[in-house]
Amino acid sequence: MQRFLLSPNFYLDEFCRSQTAERLGRSIVVEQDSEIFQNLKQLCATVLQPLRDELGVSITITSGYRPKWLNDHIGGSQTSYHLFGLAADLVVPGVPPLQVAQAFERLSLPFQQVINEYGSWTHVAVPPIGEEPLRQSLTFAHNGEQRCVKAGLHNVVQA
Repeated sequence: MQRFLLSPNFYLDEFCRSQTAERLGRSIVVEQDSEIFQNLKQLCATVLQPLRDELGVSITITSGYRPKWLNDHIGGSQTSYHLFGLAADLVVPGVPPLQVAQAFERLSLPFQQVINEYGSWTHVAVPPIGEEPLRQSLTFAHNGEQRCVKAGLHNVVQA
């Protein structure tokens, strides 16, 4: 299978992987002439590649584009930017998620939203092409059985 570059260090297939889809026997397909493909290129060009260039290490995409059937199956938000190829969840080996999220802010990258999710991974979304970025920063943590959402980026203590 041919790999398609979205930016110097990111390939389309990195955003189309899903263990859940594999378990369901389904594939995630993004056509090169689609809006999703253009959105993924924007995501890479505006926030992911600049972060990769700054950190100088590889970034692992744990969740990228989610078709509606996959988003529904995992209980994702019906307004998730993942549905449009405008968001990614990621980890950077050796760099805590809080530091990754803070790097997006420090570099003044045009993100819509960056989230330190449970101290386990970083979520980043970009606005649709032509829209101004909101630059919203959040932290998700657990408070017992409840999800706690705090404005800003904070350390998350693992229980």
